Amino acid sequence: MATDNRKRAIRERMATTGEPYSQAALHVDHSAPDLRFLAELPYAAGQTVDLRLAAATVAGCRAGCASCQKLLIPRLLADRPTVAVLAGGVYGLWPTAGPLASPPTRAWHPLVRQAHDSGEGTRAWAAIEAMSDGDLAQVLDDALDHWAAGGATIASPVLLDLPHDQADEDEADDGPPVSYVLYPGTVTSPAGPLPTLVLAPESSGAGVEDLRARCASHGWQSWDLIASPEVDPAWRIRAEIASRSIEEIAHVDAEGGDDITLWQAPEAVRLPDNWWDLLDRVQHVLLCGPVADSSQAALENAARAGDLMAVIGRVSFL
Repeated sequence: MATDNRKRAIRERMATTGEPYSQAALHVDHSAPDLRFLAELPYAAGQTVDLRLAAATVAGCRAGCASCQKLLIPRLLADRPTVAVLAGGVYGLWPTAGPLASPPTRAWHPLVRQAHDSGEGTRAWAAIEAMSDGDLAQVLDDALDHWAAGGATIASPVLLDLPHDQADEDEADDGPPVSYVLYPGTVTSPAGPLPTLVLAPESSGAGVEDLRARCASHGWQSWDLIASPEVDPAWRIRAEIASRSIEEIAHVDAEGGDDITLWQAPEAVRLPDNWWDLLDRVQHVLLCGPVADSSQAALENAARAGDLMAVIGRVSFL
């Protein structure tokens, strides 16, 4: 028998999609992201957006569910404000739409950037209103490709943290513990989607001062969410193929040894398939932090405060 929470989720999906109970029950278990932050974005110029429809569509894309996409994408295309914030949430963070974007997305992108920088989205919204149905479909298709790979936001945490007694050898025995949680996600880069691992402090010794002290002289720089961080192949994200998990994040010195161990997994935790598949294709990861929590707002707040640091490292498969 379904739990009360599951029954409630099925009823909410029925209200969103118009599906009968039995059909909604088949798809309600797709993991839907928390997209409440979309309502605060400027790209629809204050128009009402359908957060449930957006989340259900993204969940269907991430699950690779053809029936969900067939049902929900036409409904989403009929809701232009929601398309505007879903697409703007991806493309508002980067200086170009990237070479893989369609011509309509590239044409719309300067207005998205202007809205992101100013917080005023009238022109971006007017362009969405004026698009042909075909152009709007291409913009949505481009955006959903990124959302399907993990989204423009930080995903839910799936990894645990390195205990203090295994921490970096440079830490003094009586010093504060350095402990981070990792959040896997995806950002849009000029070359296409890029997997990210975002660090959130888990202990009093972790935070921006720790990252500056240990990482600023090893490639990490302040990041404003706009310019792409530098690539430093000495940063290694060691990924175990058999378990599809991240084992360690470390910096390699000139002799090939680890001089910084930033994070280690106490146990293997399987990463989302879409995120792992992107990691396998790109073989680089954007590392950044610290953030207060897993929300988009926390990421942007850290950037605005000048506390967000980042580097792009190389994946080493084990």
